[in-house]
Amino acid sequence: MKKNSLSIIMIVMVSLGLLMACGEDKKEPAKSETKVTAEDVKQEAKEALKTVQEYTQQQKDEYQAKIETTIKEYDQKIDELKKKAEVLTEEKKAEIDEIIEGLQEKQTAVSKKLQDLEADSGKAWGDLKDGMDESMKELEDAFSQALSRFK
Repeated sequence: MKKNSLSIIMIVMVSLGLLMACGEDKKEPAKSETKVTAEDVKQEAKEALKTVQEYTQQQKDEYQAKIETTIKEYDQKIDELKKKAEVLTEEKKAEIDEIIEGLQEKQTAVSKKLQDLEADSGKAWGDLKDGMDESMKELEDAFSQALSRFK
């Protein structure tokens, strides 16, 4: 009985030793196959940078198109306000003309910022975008106030 137990223990130990030896061999080739060189890292970094730059440019282009569309819409709204002002009394018309002039000044400022955004290389466009968002908000608020005077 002792002999059988000893034999079983020996067989189990030899089997475990073989399994561990086989497991080590599998790991060694994997390490040697995946050596990463500095050149690999540089190449991947360049590709990642290029992807980020392309994405940023796409975002910038989409934003510019959105702002250009909004500016055109405000042009139409200003024209509508001018037409509505034509039928008002002289006093009211002068008041509305002053409001329209203020709107046009704000719109000109937005257009100038858009030109700055278009000229930007893309590196600091986030800062320009923040300024543009603020200007667009001011223009939107000014239009809301102007329209409320017609009601």
